[in-house]
Amino acid sequence: MSENIFQQITDLRKSGNLDEAWNLGCPAVQENPNDQYLKGAFFWICYVYLKKIQADITSRSDSGNGDITPRDAELERINFYVDWIIWLQIPPGGYEYRSLLLTFQKNLEFIPKLITLLVRHSGNLFEDEDKKPFINDKGESPSLMLKFARKAAKAWLSDQGAREVSIEELQSLFQMTRSNALDKKNLHWLNYDEAKCLTVAKRFDDAKKCALAVLREKQTESWAWAALANTFRSDDIEAAITLFSKALSCAQNDVFALPILKGFAPLLANSGMPLQASACVDRAVACYVENGWKIKSDLEKMLNEPWYDCTATPALLQQLIVTKADAALDFLYGGTMFCVGVIQNIHKSGKGFHAYIDRTESVSVRLGLYDSNKPPNVGDFIQLTLARDDHSVLAAIPTDQVSLSDVKWLKGVLLENERGLCFVDDVFVPPDLARENLRGQQVKTLALMSYDNLKNRYSWKAAKVDLA
Repeated sequence: MSENIFQQITDLRKSGNLDEAWNLGCPAVQENPNDQYLKGAFFWICYVYLKKIQADITSRSDSGNGDITPRDAELERINFYVDWIIWLQIPPGGYEYRSLLLTFQKNLEFIPKLITLLVRHSGNLFEDEDKKPFINDKGESPSLMLKFARKAAKAWLSDQGAREVSIEELQSLFQMTRSNALDKKNLHWLNYDEAKCLTVAKRFDDAKKCALAVLREKQTESWAWAALANTFRSDDIEAAITLFSKALSCAQNDVFALPILKGFAPLLANSGMPLQASACVDRAVACYVENGWKIKSDLEKMLNEPWYDCTATPALLQQLIVTKADAALDFLYGGTMFCVGVIQNIHKSGKGFHAYIDRTESVSVRLGLYDSNKPPNVGDFIQLTLARDDHSVLAAIPTDQVSLSDVKWLKGVLLENERGLCFVDDVFVPPDLARENLRGQQVKTLALMSYDNLKNRYSWKAAKVDLA
C-alpha cells in the first residue's frame, strides 16, 4: 500500500498538484515513519514549498534593494517545512540536504535551522567542485565550501537559535574546510570568524591563537587588531586598550573605524577614562551624520550613558592612541628580540636570503624585510629583529662586522685532496664554491660552524670563497 502512496505522491508533485500531494503524504508518512520511500517522496514536497518561498524572496530582492533576508512570515513558513525535514531524518549522503542548502545559499545565515543541518551533515554535502575557489578576471572568489562555513559562523554569532550547534561542532566544520577547501587568498577569513566565535564562547586562549594567525598576515588592517583586542577584554583591560588603540591607528577612515569606536568606548568608560570614551562616541556619531545615516540604537544608548560627556575633545582620544599603539607589536609577537647574523646564501628566487645566527639557528628573510639601499650579499652582517615566541623575522638591516663564535673569516690555500674534496685548512669547501680558478690559490673564506650528517658532528663549512 505504502508503495502505491509513494508513487501517487510523486506523481501529484510532478504534475504541480502540490497541496494534494501534501494532504496525501502528511498522514501517510506519520503512519509509516520507517518507510524510506515515503519519507523521500515527502521530503521533495517540502523542498518544492521551500523553493517557492525562496523564489518569492529572490524576486522581491531583485526588484528592491537587494535585501535577501526573509521576512518574519517567510521565516515562519521556512521553519515549518524545515522542521518536517528534520523529523524525517533522511539519511545523509544523497542529494536531499545538498539540494536544500544550495537553494538557500544566498541567505543561509538568516535561517538558523538550516545552519544546524549544514553543520551536522557537512561531511556528506560537498563535492570536489565545491572545494575550488571561483577564478575570474577580478581574481579569486571563495569556494562554496568556504562560503558555507563563513555563513555558519555569521549565523552563530548573530542568532541565538544557531547556537543549538555547539562551538565544538562549528570548529569541526572550520577544520574540515581548512583541510579540504583549495582557496589560497581567502582562508584567513575563516580564522577571523573562528576567533570571533571562540571569543563569544569565552574560549579566549583559543580565540587569541586564531586572531594572531590572521593578524600576522594582516598587520595593517584595523579589523584584525580589533579581533585580537576583543580576546583580552575580560582578562587584561590594559592589553585590550593598547590593541584597540592600534586598531584605530590603522583605520583608513571612520567608516571602517565604527565597530572599533563602539567597542572601545564602553571599555574606556569602565576603565576610568570617560572623556576618551565620550570622544569615541562623538567620532562615531560624526561619521553617521557625515554619511547621512540614521544613528543606530547602540550608539544612541551610549549618548545617554552617565559617563558620556559632550565636552570631550578629539585630541584626548588621539593622544591615547599615539601613546598606546606602538606597544601593540609586543602582543602580536610575544615581544621582540635583536641579534646579529651573517647572510649565508641568497634564495634562488632572488626574493630573500638565509641569515646564519649560530650553529643551532638560521632564519629565512624576505627581501621586503631587508631595509637597505644595496642588495644583500653572502657574508654581509645584518641585525635581525625577531619575534620572541617563534623567532620569525620582523626586520633586518645591515650592520658592522662583529665577532660571532660560530663564524670566522680565514685566509689560506684552497687545496683538493685525493678524494676530490676541497679544503682551506680545516674548512670544507662545497663543490659549487671550489671553482677551478680558485684551486691552489690563496683565498679568503667565510666559514660557518655546521652539522655534518656523515660524521655526526659539527665542523667548519665555507659559505663564501674569493681570491685573497
